[in-house]
Amino acid sequence: MSYDAAVIGAGHNGLVAANYLARAGQKVVVLETRDIVGGACVSEELIPGAQWSSCAFIAGLIRPEVVEELELERHGLEMYQSDVLNFSLFADGSHLFLWKELDRTLREIERYSTHDAKRFLDFGLRLKRFADIVRPWLLQPAPLRSEVMGKFERLGEQELFNEFVLLSARDLLDRYFESEHLKGLLTFFAVVSIWGGPSTPGTGYVYGHHSWGEFKGQFGQYGFVRGGMGGITQALANAARAHGVEIRTATPVARVLIEHGKARGVVLENGEVIRSATVISNADPKRSLLELVEPSELAADFRTAVQNIDQRGSMARIHLLIDELPAYLGFDATEGPQHRGHQLLGASVANYELAWEAQRRGVFPDEYVIEAVIQSTTDPTLAPAGQHTLTLGVQQLPYELAEGTWDDVRESWADRVVEDLCRYAPNLRDHILGRYVITPLDLERTYGITGGNIFHGQMFLDQLFAARPLPELASYRTPIGGYYLCGVGMHPGGGVMGASGHNAAQVVLADRGAGPAAVARAPGPARSGGLVGRLMQSESGRRAGYQLARQKAFRPLAKLAARGGGARRNGSGG
Repeated sequence: MSYDAAVIGAGHNGLVAANYLARAGQKVVVLETRDIVGGACVSEELIPGAQWSSCAFIAGLIRPEVVEELELERHGLEMYQSDVLNFSLFADGSHLFLWKELDRTLREIERYSTHDAKRFLDFGLRLKRFADIVRPWLLQPAPLRSEVMGKFERLGEQELFNEFVLLSARDLLDRYFESEHLKGLLTFFAVVSIWGGPSTPGTGYVYGHHSWGEFKGQFGQYGFVRGGMGGITQALANAARAHGVEIRTATPVARVLIEHGKARGVVLENGEVIRSATVISNADPKRSLLELVEPSELAADFRTAVQNIDQRGSMARIHLLIDELPAYLGFDATEGPQHRGHQLLGASVANYELAWEAQRRGVFPDEYVIEAVIQSTTDPTLAPAGQHTLTLGVQQLPYELAEGTWDDVRESWADRVVEDLCRYAPNLRDHILGRYVITPLDLERTYGITGGNIFHGQMFLDQLFAARPLPELASYRTPIGGYYLCGVGMHPGGGVMGASGHNAAQVVLADRGAGPAAVARAPGPARSGGLVGRLMQSESGRRAGYQLARQKAFRPLAKLAARGGGARRNGSGG
């Protein structure tokens, strides 16, 4: 049997691409190595009786255009939000909440610094302005970096570009804030799966990329998926099947079938040949081009360039099944807001810097910054009654260790992380029923992520926009005719966004003369920020805006000001 397109990998971008191709009338098959779909966006029974978001566990970057156009809610996707976004706890027992409601957040920050509370509003508007300028390119082919810089210059926003693209996260946050509590919390979003630390130039962009998402149209917020993150990929699979896509799990691909310099299908590990007019790989660029393609099919200098793609920087997960909620310092074990959002333990700028020093030496720091999510507090279907799913994450980890391998240190490393956890929640020592560890090596071995880098490559300016991951690959096309890449290693980058899959599908359809799968979008003018943005341009306006924003009665106005780009059919996409 032959197909118009064969998609390698049923991760979220592969499924997004398959959906758009099928909706344009293409006959599509998706081939997945594992026995379930989802890639790193998956729900699994890692410990008997409980369901876990194995890798990705927060939904904030998924493009609303993709959700709408693929009718994912009709196919089973249910996203929801907690009342608290972030809870950060420090070794001395002090803590900081960021709430869904802006007024509550501002009053919380005031406990540490009135200056920072006022600047938090300024900072959020600056970030939103940056996102408004960049957003139109998310669902378009990658722009040249000169094009991006030129747009900021034409808009008189050169300093905005410097702040959120070139600066380190440390320099960026120091410009706005004085409280180490707030800076420590915000720094986390700049060190996700990176090879570096807060002082590394370019981490300002990593921060912005993780913070400009939206939930139900609310900029800078995130939510959860009912049943775990696999709810996204299950909905994508349901939608794909409804449009005729064939999805084959437990079907590993050995190599791309290439005849006369063009992709003509794939060869499975069992020797079966599947013919297709085009092949689209959801795998990372190195795996797609160095493992799935015979070396003789690519020029030596191009293979060297692919080998040099910077995919350093990893992270790990520890999943714990517990029968009592953490009694965090200053709290008891009774369920409360400290359990319902994204939690950070020990999130100081100094700890992130020490983690970077350890990472580059291939060792571990003396103290970890730990992220935690207990989704079962808001979705009780995930765990048996009286039990909870506690997921821990540690960033800034080396893939290659100075001594031994991750298999050698898996349990001793996890013991150290759990011991650090128990410094913040001593009661948990007697309430852990089960543990499942996912190391950087597991990310590569089980989930197919080379080097354990969940973004398939560093997200600094040398690998962004039309340089992602290489200038030769920026169009989603490879040097092999009919062979395309659609994973997060491509523009616009990492996270469960779906944009790379969308964009790659549009390129494939254009090359096949098949027409677009959905409404075409062209980059539109960046929005100016509206009434609130103009109000905040003067000192008196900022004072008035701050006083309004911290009042509960003005929540509707704050929500209006935070409206994101959303799914629109006016041609601008944002």
